[in-house]
Amino acid sequence: MERLLITQSLLSAWNYLFSCHEGYEDEALEDLMRTLRREPSVPNEAMRNGIEFEKEVMKAVAGVRRTPHKKWESGITAVATALNGASTHVKLSCVVKVSGQSYLLYGILDALKAGIIYDVKFTNKSLSSGSSSYEPGKYLDSVQHPAYFKLVPEAYEFRYLISDGQDYCTEAYRRKDAPLIEGIIAEFIDSIDGMGLLPLYKEKWVSL
Repeated sequence: MERLLITQSLLSAWNYLFSCHEGYEDEALEDLMRTLRREPSVPNEAMRNGIEFEKEVMKAVAGVRRTPHKKWESGITAVATALNGASTHVKLSCVVKVSGQSYLLYGILDALKAGIIYDVKFTNKSLSSGSSSYEPGKYLDSVQHPAYFKLVPEAYEFRYLISDGQDYCTEAYRRKDAPLIEGIIAEFIDSIDGMGLLPLYKEKWVSL
């Protein structure tokens, strides 16, 4: 039986179908189809901001010479300080068996330090005191921390470092409180099978 590749980004695209705001269902389905076909996506402004912010944070963590960012320098510095001493861009994989099928779970951790996995997120919504635009617990149902807990057996906590470019806040999830990735994968397979998309997944995501 062929082993199938699976990533948190694929699971996240599927999960978004059930967590997106009303009116975004078609967009969520389009994103899932593009991900299943392994087609490159065109980053929107929010995605571009996130990519740029993370890139500057990682440069700061590595001590690479850089020009201070004209808008986000305080946030970049704060997040980079929190990641001081961490290993960054850690590539990991492991085999996960679900219902007799082997899956190669693969991921790239933003940072790992002393049993804690870190992921840098950027938000265009203000984190300033008194602001109601950002809602804590946004990542409670994310598939990312269950997936990465599987990749790092010794990790006991996952921290999302969420910045608006000026400051940052932390959402932390403990291993003991996270669902097992095996259950999430089983739900994913049952779901796309019901949608008639399982053959597409098996065609495009065979692991070498």
